Amino acid sequence: METLTPISEDTNKQNVSSSNAPLIHLSALIKYLGVPFGSILGPLITWLIWRDQSKFDDFHGKEALNFNLSFLIYKIVVVIIGLLMFLSPLITALSNNPDENPITLILSIPGLLIFIFGFGFVEIVWLVLLIIASIKAGQGTWYRYPLIIRFIN
Repeated sequence: METLTPISEDTNKQNVSSSNAPLIHLSALIKYLGVPFGSILGPLITWLIWRDQSKFDDFHGKEALNFNLSFLIYKIVVVIIGLLMFLSPLITALSNNPDENPITLILSIPGLLIFIFGFGFVEIVWLVLLIIASIKAGQGTWYRYPLIIRFIN
């Protein structure tokens, strides 16, 4: 696991005083306005605009991108697992004899629950961590998201 090098109090204040880091994190919320891949495009665009202003903005831009890319992957995995578990019993029953096996609908319910509740859980965790990171960035903290894959260093 990576560790951050200590930053002196003077450097921290100098880099954070006019930071756009909270906005970089919050820009992911444009996905709720219907922007396709908004949770990735928002942080990407804001990071590209502000990354040269300070190391603090650059750091938080990379964190926001890594976070949103990771959670996109987690959502895709939950959807694939849920759909496979939901559809496989139904497809098997329909290919054999649909009239003989009414229990297949019951066997597909766990997949539907994983799809709905798993996706909802990942979305709630995403939103909570995004808010925490925005607050921490606003306070001048070099915050690292938990549970992420570091695509960009």
